[in-house]
Amino acid sequence: MQEPVTELVLEAPAGLIRVRAECAGGKVKSVTFRNVPAFAAHLDAEIDVPHLGRVRVDVGWGGMFYVIADVRQFKGLELKPEHGGEIARISSMIREAAIEQLPVAHPDYPGVGITISQLSGPSEDPQVDWKNAVTMATGPFSWDDPSTWTGALDRCPCGTGTCAKMAVLHAKGELPLERDFRHQGILGTVFTGRLVERATVGDRDAVVPTISGRSWIYGFNTLVLDPEDPLPNGYTMGDIWA
Repeated sequence: MQEPVTELVLEAPAGLIRVRAECAGGKVKSVTFRNVPAFAAHLDAEIDVPHLGRVRVDVGWGGMFYVIADVRQFKGLELKPEHGGEIARISSMIREAAIEQLPVAHPDYPGVGITISQLSGPSEDPQVDWKNAVTMATGPFSWDDPSTWTGALDRCPCGTGTCAKMAVLHAKGELPLERDFRHQGILGTVFTGRLVERATVGDRDAVVPTISGRSWIYGFNTLVLDPEDPLPNGYTMGDIWA
């Protein structure tokens, strides 16, 4: 760490991510990262979701393809922890229906489709622009088995999810460049996003987002290399290992 600012570059699955950490008193107080270009793939698309009916959704890329639905389409459902089970159930169904009905493509990642879902809505906090709940799959999904209609909720507003949401709002003309976007997660934590420039991804208009927030250390991990390891450099026979 170097105070007052530490800068570094992370190599992530979606590309190189530049990071700026504001530091004071031996601790990181805030981190801002500049993400890969984000874009909207579908706007106000209607999909048929078994047991739910017609649902209006957007699909955006923010490092992954997100299907995003306004939570107000589902009577009685609110973005709060006590509704977590129902949020996960509905989100998993929307994700599967979107996978089946809304084709997407990224020129740099062929074959990558919609993998994650986001319910979005207003916040009770007047200092916040939107609130969300991001749900990740926890196993295979089957329409014939309701026990698979579930998932794991992200406890934070989600960095790539916030980028996808901002790209969708920008495509709709609702979020201009260089305006702070305060995005609240289901537990009340907030990330501040910002679209800093225009870009292109293939033939699509895109935007470059930044995300600012804070996290806390909860553990350390030690990696070691045994001098007798016969494969000290890992696998080098091509991209064939999970």
